[in-house]
Amino acid sequence: MKVVPQAFYQHPKIENILVDGLSCVILKKVEHSDLQNQRYVAAHALTIVLNGALQIETPEGEISIINKNQIILLPKGLYMISDIIPKNESFEAVVFFFDKEICDEFLAGFDLYALENLPKTLIFNYDQNLRLFTDTLITLYRGKSLYQFTKPKLLELLHLISLSEKGDQFIGKLQCLKKRGKKNIKLFMEENFDKPLDIEDYAYLTGRSISTFRRDFKSKFDISPKKWLIKKRLKKASFLLKEKSDSVTSIALQVGYENTSHFIKAFHKEFHISPKQFQINHRKDMLI
Repeated sequence: MKVVPQAFYQHPKIENILVDGLSCVILKKVEHSDLQNQRYVAAHALTIVLNGALQIETPEGEISIINKNQIILLPKGLYMISDIIPKNESFEAVVFFFDKEICDEFLAGFDLYALENLPKTLIFNYDQNLRLFTDTLITLYRGKSLYQFTKPKLLELLHLISLSEKGDQFIGKLQCLKKRGKKNIKLFMEENFDKPLDIEDYAYLTGRSISTFRRDFKSKFDISPKKWLIKKRLKKASFLLKEKSDSVTSIALQVGYENTSHFIKAFHKEFHISPKQFQINHRKDMLI
């Protein structure tokens, strides 16, 4: 699983127009589909498809297709995302990621909108005003590292969308995201402990503040979330090292460790042996 926008910052086919932490504007152009299409979107995103199409699948199994010259609001969360690339062409998109601070500042200027009858997925057209804004932004800031303009330009975009045909729905959806319902913490954690997420991410995804998440987690598991995650991830790692010939780096990624050195250190602390030696010893036992 890849965490975005962070994974985009070092991607050779993705151009960073403006970047400030998790808030950014990126330009994506790829000729080949990424087979690893599970994503954790770490900040709300607006994706404009310039060429090709985009398929989004939510954890609930709802699938949306976003075609050329359409925009989708993708709330922070887990998704299966696939670029649909036309034959002998490329997939092209502009993606605007905006963090909680920007979202809260934008919403502070609006009264509470009616939250009933909102679409589950908000898709709207890339109209002339949004096209002019995007083209001008890319022309002005491309290759110039003027990242201090990230927040004001994203706020300008959000206000521009609020004036569009589906502006009320857009504002309503963002307001609705601030009132997420709680998910079953035990079920969610058992299904997602091996994702490269931190405590703040798990708290958000289960519809809780960090303090409430820690309290509810301790109530369910009788252990802190950090200690539980380490034990669950390392237990799965030990199983994979016994059953597979994958590299230590690959195993680390499969259990939620993006940093192999951190994984090796945690594994050694738990089992008093390096993961590589653990794998070698098990193979020897199988041959005896």
